Amino acid sequence: MDTKKKKAIYIGVAGLAAVLILWYFLRETPVSVETTISKRGPMLVTIDGEGKTRVREKHIVTAPVAGKMSRIRLAEGDMIPHDYEITVIDPNPPLQRSPDTYDDRPSIYGAKVYAPAAGKVLRIYEKSGRMVSAGAPIVEIGDPDNIEIVVDVLSTEALLIPPGARMIIDNPNTAEPIKARVRLIESQAITKVSALGVEEQRVNVVGDLQTKGLRFGDNFRVDLRIVIWEASEVLMIPASSIFRSGEDWNVFVVVSGKARLRAVKIGHLSSEFAEVLNGIEEGERVVLHPPNQLTDGGAVSTQ
Repeated sequence: MDTKKKKAIYIGVAGLAAVLILWYFLRETPVSVETTISKRGPMLVTIDGEGKTRVREKHIVTAPVAGKMSRIRLAEGDMIPHDYEITVIDPNPPLQRSPDTYDDRPSIYGAKVYAPAAGKVLRIYEKSGRMVSAGAPIVEIGDPDNIEIVVDVLSTEALLIPPGARMIIDNPNTAEPIKARVRLIESQAITKVSALGVEEQRVNVVGDLQTKGLRFGDNFRVDLRIVIWEASEVLMIPASSIFRSGEDWNVFVVVSGKARLRAVKIGHLSSEFAEVLNGIEEGERVVLHPPNQLTDGGAVSTQ
């Protein structure tokens, strides 16, 4: 091989190497993204909160007179019948009879305190014998089978709750949730300070349990959702895939290894999913949590 041919080969190899090196450094590096498929299915929009159970009708038994109360022999959780004798109070000073009453007893001792209704002892304010004033609470009684659910929500959220809305309560024992229905939205809001130190107007929402055979007591903590909208079948994508661009919602759709920016019209929006009215079709692949470096037409690699 003559010198000219060798030189041409060397030049060609060097040129190819230069092109490969240039391509390597200038080539587009695909952005790694996580994706999912748009699909049809049932969707719920809920107001989530932390509520508590409450005995619907409580009876607070109070001292009828001031005096020395005998020790209460009950324990919290005891079931007692109607007219059960809870304690006896020796009045102080002793209650005098009317002068018109012909009785040789100088005073009345032992004012007996009875249960106004059958139920469970929910709270004993003071078990030991002691001096009490008239009207002082002694015990609290309620029907453990008559439980309601109470949760406070923002006043702006309360306006969205329809009458009889479903309440879905997490069941710590099984995967099957506990069912309830909204019975009452209280008309009086209360001011509370949030964990961030912001004053909020909140409203109590009260619901009746529909699931039977529960072992709830009074003031038990529950995690729940109030359903404000639901549909059996809608086209939806994860809420984490959409983002605002001006006044419009947008999403990145993966087509042939490229990210394509697509404007979409969103209907109902929950904490997990967004209802898609138009802009994408069922089965299209969308990008979750779009990274800042992702651009329209940019190459992507899916996880």
